[in-house]
Amino acid sequence: MQDVQLIREPRTFVIYGVSKKHQQGTSYSSDVRELMDQLWGEIGAKKLPHLGINHMIYGRDDEVIAGVELKPEAAEIAHNLRAFNVTLSSYAYCKHIGPYDRLCDAYDRIHAAAAEAGLKAAHPGVEVYGHWDEDTSKLETEIYQSVE
Repeated sequence: MQDVQLIREPRTFVIYGVSKKHQQGTSYSSDVRELMDQLWGEIGAKKLPHLGINHMIYGRDDEVIAGVELKPEAAEIAHNLRAFNVTLSSYAYCKHIGPYDRLCDAYDRIHAAAAEAGLKAAHPGVEVYGHWDEDTSKLETEIYQSVE
């Protein structure tokens, strides 16, 4: 797959956020909304300095994490966000441009590229969302999907 890159070197994400266990039979989009509300509620309440880029991590054992990278000066502010340090040993990378409800298309391409290389998708996976745009055709989401 031309727009999917398979990368065999580690990539680490360090974010601060909130998490929950995904319940089978429910939608991940409801988890995302719930966690983002918690995350941004805490950021707003504590006025935490951050880089403004949302991350969603889909971890092992059905853990779903929403977080952001905090600026160094946030270390001086007491808050309820947890530090998450996630390393992908090898992964597939794809940049999706378009509405979030079409992320499944990018995942289909990732799974196909992995299978073509004799690999399969694994956990964790990370979505990094670009800045919001009212024109959803311009939304950018970077996907880093562990492969093995």
